[in-house]
Amino acid sequence: MKKSRLLRRIWLLALFLGCVYAALSYEPAIPSSASPSPLAAFSQNGINAEKIYIPAPQVTATPTALTLAPTPTPTPQPTPFCICHISDTQYYAYKIPEIFRTMTRYLVDSKEEFNILFAVHTGDVIDNRHYERHWTNAKSAIDILEGELPLYCIAGNHDVGADTADYTAFNSYGFNFAKDASKQYEGGECWYETFNAGGTDFLLLGIGWQVNTDYLPWCASVLAAHPNHVAIILVHSFLSDDGSLTTNGKRIESALIEPYPNVRLVLCGHNDGSVRIQLEYKGRTVNALMYNFQDDTENGLGYLRLLMFNPVTRKIAVTTYSPYLDDYNYCSDGTLDTFTLVDAF
Repeated sequence: MKKSRLLRRIWLLALFLGCVYAALSYEPAIPSSASPSPLAAFSQNGINAEKIYIPAPQVTATPTALTLAPTPTPTPQPTPFCICHISDTQYYAYKIPEIFRTMTRYLVDSKEEFNILFAVHTGDVIDNRHYERHWTNAKSAIDILEGELPLYCIAGNHDVGADTADYTAFNSYGFNFAKDASKQYEGGECWYETFNAGGTDFLLLGIGWQVNTDYLPWCASVLAAHPNHVAIILVHSFLSDDGSLTTNGKRIESALIEPYPNVRLVLCGHNDGSVRIQLEYKGRTVNALMYNFQDDTENGLGYLRLLMFNPVTRKIAVTTYSPYLDDYNYCSDGTLDTFTLVDAF
Protein backbone atom coordinates (compact mmCIF):
# COMPACT_ATOMS: atom_id res chain seq x y z
CA MET A 1 0.00 0.00 0.00
CA LYS A 2 2.78 2.38 0.90
CA LYS A 3 4.62 1.36 -2.24
CA SER A 4 1.63 2.19 -4.45
CA ARG A 5 1.36 5.69 -3.12
CA LEU A 6 5.04 6.22 -3.57
CA LEU A 7 4.83 5.28 -7.29
CA ARG A 8 1.88 7.58 -7.89
CA ARG A 9 3.72 10.49 -6.35
CA ILE A 10 6.77 9.79 -8.51
CA TRP A 11 4.53 9.75 -11.69
CA LEU A 12 2.88 13.03 -10.79
CA LEU A 13 6.24 14.61 -10.06
CA ALA A 14 7.56 13.42 -13.43
CA LEU A 15 4.49 14.81 -15.22
CA PHE A 16 4.91 18.14 -13.47
CA LEU A 17 8.58 18.33 -14.31
CA GLY A 18 7.76 17.51 -17.99
CA CYS A 19 5.25 20.35 -18.21
CA VAL A 20 7.71 22.76 -16.62
CA TYR A 21 10.37 21.74 -19.14
CA ALA A 22 7.97 22.14 -22.05
CA ALA A 23 6.96 25.60 -20.87
CA LEU A 24 10.52 26.70 -20.42
CA SER A 25 11.60 25.40 -23.85
CA TYR A 26 8.63 26.97 -25.92
CA GLU A 27 9.69 29.43 -28.73
CA PRO A 28 6.82 31.17 -30.67
CA ALA A 29 7.00 30.93 -34.49
CA ILE A 30 8.13 34.13 -36.36
CA PRO A 31 5.59 35.10 -39.05
CA SER A 32 6.85 35.25 -42.66
CA SER A 33 7.42 38.75 -44.11
CA ALA A 34 5.87 37.70 -47.46
CA SER A 35 2.18 38.56 -47.88
CA PRO A 36 -0.06 35.65 -48.77
CA SER A 37 -0.93 35.39 -52.46
CA PRO A 38 -4.36 36.83 -53.29
CA LEU A 39 -4.84 33.91 -55.64
CA ALA A 40 -4.31 31.49 -52.72
CA ALA A 41 -6.60 33.47 -50.45
CA PHE A 42 -9.39 33.40 -53.03
CA SER A 43 -8.84 29.70 -53.67
CA GLN A 44 -9.23 28.94 -49.95
CA ASN A 45 -12.76 30.35 -50.27
CA GLY A 46 -13.66 28.31 -53.34
CA ILE A 47 -13.38 31.19 -55.84
CA ASN A 48 -11.74 30.83 -59.26
CA ALA A 49 -9.46 33.76 -58.71
CA GLU A 50 -7.77 33.55 -62.10
CA LYS A 51 -10.92 34.92 -63.74
CA ILE A 52 -11.39 37.96 -61.52
CA TYR A 53 -8.02 38.88 -60.18
CA ILE A 54 -5.81 41.10 -62.31
CA PRO A 55 -2.39 41.65 -60.82
CA ALA A 56 -0.67 45.03 -61.12
CA PRO A 57 1.22 45.27 -64.44
CA GLN A 58 4.92 44.66 -64.33
CA VAL A 59 6.51 47.54 -66.28
CA THR A 60 9.66 46.28 -67.86
CA ALA A 61 10.21 49.14 -70.35
CA THR A 62 8.97 52.63 -71.17
CA PRO A 63 5.63 52.13 -72.90
CA THR A 64 5.44 53.26 -76.54
CA ALA A 65 3.20 56.30 -77.05
CA LEU A 66 -0.06 55.51 -78.78
CA THR A 67 -0.07 56.83 -82.35
CA LEU A 68 -3.49 57.95 -83.50
CA ALA A 69 -4.45 57.94 -87.16
CA PRO A 70 -4.57 61.53 -88.47
CA THR A 71 -8.02 63.05 -88.90
CA PRO A 72 -8.77 63.23 -92.63
CA THR A 73 -8.58 66.78 -93.97
CA PRO A 74 -11.92 67.74 -95.56
CA THR A 75 -11.70 68.34 -99.29
CA PRO A 76 -11.74 72.13 -99.69
CA GLN A 77 -14.74 73.53 -101.54
CA PRO A 78 -14.08 76.15 -104.25
CA THR A 79 -14.78 79.63 -102.94
CA PRO A 80 -17.66 81.61 -104.46
CA PHE A 81 -16.66 84.93 -105.97
CA CYS A 82 -18.33 88.07 -107.25
CA ILE A 83 -18.03 90.29 -110.32
CA CYS A 84 -19.70 93.70 -110.42
CA HIS A 85 -21.32 94.90 -113.64
CA ILE A 86 -21.72 98.64 -114.22
CA SER A 87 -23.10 100.20 -117.39
CA ASP A 88 -24.20 103.52 -118.87
CA THR A 89 -23.09 105.95 -116.19
CA GLN A 90 -23.23 108.90 -118.60
CA TYR A 91 -25.81 110.91 -116.64
CA TYR A 92 -23.73 110.61 -113.48
CA ALA A 93 -20.72 112.00 -115.33
CA TYR A 94 -22.91 114.74 -116.78
CA LYS A 95 -24.93 115.85 -113.74
CA ILE A 96 -24.43 113.95 -110.49
CA PRO A 97 -20.93 112.44 -110.11
CA GLU A 98 -21.48 111.87 -106.37
CA ILE A 99 -23.78 108.96 -107.27
CA PHE A 100 -21.04 107.37 -109.39
CA ARG A 101 -18.54 107.89 -106.56
CA THR A 102 -20.94 106.24 -104.10
CA MET A 103 -21.10 103.19 -106.36
CA THR A 104 -17.34 102.72 -106.66
CA ARG A 105 -16.75 103.45 -102.98
CA TYR A 106 -19.31 100.77 -102.10
CA LEU A 107 -17.42 98.24 -104.20
CA VAL A 108 -14.16 98.97 -102.41
CA ASP A 109 -15.84 98.75 -99.00
CA SER A 110 -17.59 95.47 -99.92
CA LYS A 111 -14.85 93.64 -101.81
CA GLU A 112 -13.92 91.36 -98.91
CA GLU A 113 -17.48 90.70 -97.76
CA PHE A 114 -18.58 89.49 -101.21
CA ASN A 115 -15.17 88.40 -102.49
CA ILE A 116 -15.45 90.85 -105.40
CA LEU A 117 -12.63 90.13 -107.84
CA PHE A 118 -13.16 93.10 -110.15
CA ALA A 119 -15.74 95.37 -111.76
CA VAL A 120 -16.64 95.59 -115.44
CA HIS A 121 -18.13 98.58 -117.25
CA THR A 122 -19.95 97.94 -120.54
CA GLY A 123 -19.68 101.44 -121.95
CA ASP A 124 -21.11 104.95 -122.07
CA VAL A 125 -18.98 105.97 -119.14
CA ILE A 126 -19.63 109.64 -119.99
CA ASP A 127 -22.38 111.49 -121.81
CA ASN A 128 -20.64 113.92 -124.14
CA ARG A 129 -17.02 113.26 -125.11
CA HIS A 130 -16.51 116.90 -126.14
CA TYR A 131 -16.85 118.20 -122.56
CA GLU A 132 -13.86 117.71 -120.28
CA ARG A 133 -16.05 118.04 -117.19
CA HIS A 134 -17.78 114.78 -118.07
CA TRP A 135 -14.43 112.99 -118.25
CA THR A 136 -13.12 114.42 -114.99
CA ASN A 137 -16.39 113.68 -113.18
CA ALA A 138 -16.19 110.05 -114.27
CA LYS A 139 -12.51 109.88 -113.40
CA SER A 140 -13.22 111.08 -109.85
CA ALA A 141 -15.34 107.95 -109.34
CA ILE A 142 -13.10 105.50 -111.16
CA ASP A 143 -10.01 106.74 -109.30
CA ILE A 144 -11.55 105.36 -106.08
CA LEU A 145 -11.00 101.86 -107.50
CA GLU A 146 -7.34 102.47 -108.33
CA GLY A 147 -5.13 100.17 -106.25
CA GLU A 148 -8.22 98.64 -104.61
CA LEU A 149 -10.22 96.79 -107.26
CA PRO A 150 -9.52 96.23 -110.97
CA LEU A 151 -11.90 97.76 -113.50
CA TYR A 152 -12.24 96.33 -117.02
CA CYS A 153 -14.00 98.83 -119.23
CA ILE A 154 -15.13 99.01 -122.85
CA ALA A 155 -16.25 102.07 -124.80
CA GLY A 156 -19.80 102.94 -125.78
CA ASN A 157 -21.06 105.29 -128.48
CA HIS A 158 -21.18 108.26 -126.07
CA ASP A 159 -17.51 107.70 -125.22
CA VAL A 160 -16.06 107.57 -128.73
CA GLY A 161 -18.78 108.83 -131.11
CA ALA A 162 -21.39 106.66 -132.75
CA ASP A 163 -20.07 107.19 -136.28
CA THR A 164 -16.42 108.06 -135.70
CA ALA A 165 -15.27 105.62 -133.00
CA ASP A 166 -12.51 108.02 -131.95
CA TYR A 167 -10.75 106.46 -128.93
CA THR A 168 -8.32 109.33 -128.32
CA ALA A 169 -9.98 110.85 -125.26
CA PHE A 170 -11.27 107.53 -123.92
CA ASN A 171 -7.81 105.95 -123.92
CA SER A 172 -6.16 109.04 -122.45
CA TYR A 173 -8.17 108.73 -119.24
CA GLY A 174 -7.22 105.09 -118.73
CA PHE A 175 -10.60 103.87 -117.52
CA ASN A 176 -9.71 100.31 -118.51
CA PHE A 177 -7.16 98.86 -116.07
CA ALA A 178 -6.12 96.15 -118.58
CA LYS A 179 -2.76 97.56 -119.74
CA ASP A 180 -0.99 94.67 -121.48
CA ALA A 181 -0.52 95.79 -125.09
CA SER A 182 -0.06 92.19 -126.25
CA LYS A 183 -3.67 91.49 -125.22
CA GLN A 184 -5.17 94.46 -127.04
CA TYR A 185 -6.54 95.17 -130.48
CA GLU A 186 -5.80 98.58 -132.00
CA GLY A 187 -4.58 100.18 -128.78
CA GLY A 188 -7.42 98.96 -126.60
CA GLU A 189 -10.53 99.04 -128.76
CA CYS A 190 -10.80 95.35 -127.92
CA TRP A 191 -8.82 93.43 -125.30
CA TYR A 192 -8.82 90.25 -123.24
CA GLU A 193 -7.82 89.13 -119.76
CA THR A 194 -7.60 85.65 -118.22
CA PHE A 195 -8.12 84.76 -114.59
CA ASN A 196 -8.68 81.71 -112.40
CA ALA A 197 -11.38 81.76 -109.74
CA GLY A 198 -12.95 78.91 -107.78
CA GLY A 199 -10.77 76.43 -109.65
CA THR A 200 -12.08 77.51 -113.08
CA ASP A 201 -10.17 79.30 -115.84
CA PHE A 202 -12.00 82.29 -117.29
CA LEU A 203 -11.47 84.52 -120.30
CA LEU A 204 -12.80 88.08 -120.26
CA LEU A 205 -13.16 89.47 -123.81
CA GLY A 206 -13.96 93.17 -124.11
CA ILE A 207 -15.37 94.47 -127.40
CA GLY A 208 -15.66 98.24 -127.64
CA TRP A 209 -17.88 100.38 -129.85
CA GLN A 210 -17.18 99.55 -133.48
CA VAL A 211 -18.40 100.91 -136.82
CA ASN A 212 -16.98 98.01 -138.86
CA THR A 213 -16.18 94.32 -138.46
CA ASP A 214 -12.38 94.46 -138.61
CA TYR A 215 -12.09 93.40 -134.97
CA LEU A 216 -13.94 90.09 -135.40
CA PRO A 217 -11.01 87.95 -136.66
CA TRP A 218 -8.82 89.13 -133.79
CA CYS A 219 -11.54 88.31 -131.22
CA ALA A 220 -12.09 84.92 -132.83
CA SER A 221 -8.38 84.14 -132.56
CA VAL A 222 -8.48 84.93 -128.83
CA LEU A 223 -11.40 82.54 -128.26
CA ALA A 224 -9.73 79.84 -130.34
CA ALA A 225 -6.50 80.18 -128.35
CA HIS A 226 -8.32 79.61 -125.01
CA PRO A 227 -10.70 76.69 -125.64
CA ASN A 228 -10.62 75.52 -122.01
CA HIS A 229 -11.44 78.94 -120.54
CA VAL A 230 -15.03 79.92 -119.77
CA ALA A 231 -15.47 83.03 -121.93
CA ILE A 232 -17.38 86.13 -120.83
CA ILE A 233 -17.97 88.76 -123.53
CA LEU A 234 -18.40 92.44 -122.66
CA VAL A 235 -20.00 94.52 -125.39
CA HIS A 236 -21.94 97.78 -125.31
CA SER A 237 -24.69 96.94 -127.82
CA PHE A 238 -25.98 93.37 -127.98
CA LEU A 239 -29.66 93.26 -126.90
CA SER A 240 -32.62 95.47 -127.71
CA ASP A 241 -35.11 96.35 -124.99
CA ASP A 242 -37.50 93.68 -126.36
CA GLY A 243 -34.87 90.93 -126.00
CA SER A 244 -33.95 90.67 -129.67
CA LEU A 245 -30.37 90.99 -130.87
CA THR A 246 -29.19 94.35 -132.18
CA THR A 247 -27.36 94.56 -135.50
CA ASN A 248 -24.06 94.42 -133.63
CA GLY A 249 -25.37 91.57 -131.50
CA LYS A 250 -26.21 89.50 -134.57
CA ARG A 251 -22.74 89.75 -136.06
CA ILE A 252 -21.10 88.96 -132.72
CA GLU A 253 -23.36 85.93 -132.35
CA SER A 254 -22.54 84.53 -135.78
CA ALA A 255 -18.80 85.26 -135.66
CA LEU A 256 -17.93 84.65 -131.99
CA ILE A 257 -20.68 83.01 -129.93
CA GLU A 258 -22.11 80.29 -132.11
CA PRO A 259 -18.74 78.91 -133.38
CA TYR A 260 -16.93 78.92 -130.01
CA PRO A 261 -18.41 76.65 -127.31
CA ASN A 262 -16.38 78.25 -124.53
CA VAL A 263 -18.56 81.40 -124.65
CA ARG A 264 -21.14 81.19 -121.82
CA LEU A 265 -22.02 84.76 -120.76
CA VAL A 266 -22.56 88.14 -122.45
CA LEU A 267 -22.89 91.40 -120.50
CA CYS A 268 -24.10 94.56 -122.23
CA GLY A 269 -25.90 97.88 -121.85
CA HIS A 270 -26.81 100.65 -124.32
CA ASN A 271 -30.59 100.18 -124.53
CA ASP A 272 -32.92 101.07 -121.66
CA GLY A 273 -34.18 98.76 -118.96
CA SER A 274 -33.35 95.24 -117.83
CA VAL A 275 -33.36 92.27 -120.23
CA ARG A 276 -32.03 88.74 -120.02
CA ILE A 277 -32.24 85.98 -122.61
CA GLN A 278 -30.82 82.50 -123.15
CA LEU A 279 -29.28 81.45 -126.45
CA GLU A 280 -29.07 77.71 -127.14
CA TYR A 281 -26.41 76.05 -129.29
CA LYS A 282 -26.34 72.22 -129.43
CA GLY A 283 -26.93 71.74 -125.71
CA ARG A 284 -24.89 74.79 -124.66
CA THR A 285 -26.66 77.72 -123.00
CA VAL A 286 -25.34 81.26 -123.31
CA ASN A 287 -26.88 83.84 -120.98
CA ALA A 288 -27.03 87.44 -122.18
CA LEU A 289 -27.76 90.14 -119.58
CA MET A 290 -28.46 93.81 -120.33
CA TYR A 291 -29.16 96.62 -117.94
CA ASN A 292 -29.27 100.41 -118.32
CA PHE A 293 -31.12 102.45 -115.70
CA GLN A 294 -29.61 105.87 -116.36
CA ASP A 295 -31.87 107.07 -119.17
CA ASP A 296 -34.90 108.12 -117.15
CA THR A 297 -36.31 111.12 -115.28
CA GLU A 298 -34.42 110.26 -112.08
CA ASN A 299 -31.13 109.39 -113.80
CA GLY A 300 -30.89 105.83 -112.53
CA LEU A 301 -30.13 106.53 -108.89
CA GLY A 302 -26.99 104.43 -108.63
CA TYR A 303 -28.03 100.84 -109.29
CA LEU A 304 -25.29 98.31 -110.03
CA ARG A 305 -25.24 94.57 -110.66
CA LEU A 306 -23.54 91.96 -108.46
CA LEU A 307 -22.96 88.56 -110.07
CA MET A 308 -22.08 85.88 -107.50
CA PHE A 309 -20.50 82.78 -109.07
CA ASN A 310 -20.84 79.46 -107.22
CA PRO A 311 -18.13 77.06 -108.54
CA VAL A 312 -19.78 74.02 -106.91
CA THR A 313 -23.30 74.41 -108.31
CA ARG A 314 -22.22 76.33 -111.45
CA LYS A 315 -24.91 78.91 -110.74
CA ILE A 316 -24.70 82.70 -110.94
CA ALA A 317 -26.88 84.65 -108.51
CA VAL A 318 -27.60 88.16 -109.81
CA THR A 319 -28.55 91.04 -107.50
CA THR A 320 -29.30 94.66 -108.44
CA TYR A 321 -28.55 97.18 -105.69
CA SER A 322 -28.19 100.93 -105.25
CA PRO A 323 -25.71 101.91 -102.52
CA TYR A 324 -26.84 105.51 -103.09
CA LEU A 325 -30.41 104.68 -102.05
CA ASP A 326 -29.63 101.50 -100.08
CA ASP A 327 -32.32 99.81 -102.15
CA TYR A 328 -32.63 96.57 -104.10
CA ASN A 329 -34.32 96.11 -107.48
CA TYR A 330 -34.81 99.09 -109.76
CA CYS A 331 -37.68 97.48 -111.66
CA SER A 332 -41.05 96.98 -110.01
CA ASP A 333 -40.89 93.35 -111.14
CA GLY A 334 -38.07 92.05 -108.94
CA THR A 335 -37.50 89.05 -111.21
CA LEU A 336 -35.93 91.40 -113.77
CA ASP A 337 -33.27 92.46 -111.28
CA THR A 338 -32.76 89.53 -108.89
CA PHE A 339 -32.50 86.04 -110.37
CA THR A 340 -30.30 82.95 -110.59
CA LEU A 341 -28.71 81.51 -113.73
CA VAL A 342 -28.48 77.70 -113.65
CA ASP A 343 -25.67 75.74 -115.35
CA ALA A 344 -24.22 79.11 -116.20
CA PHE A 345 -20.50 78.29 -116.61
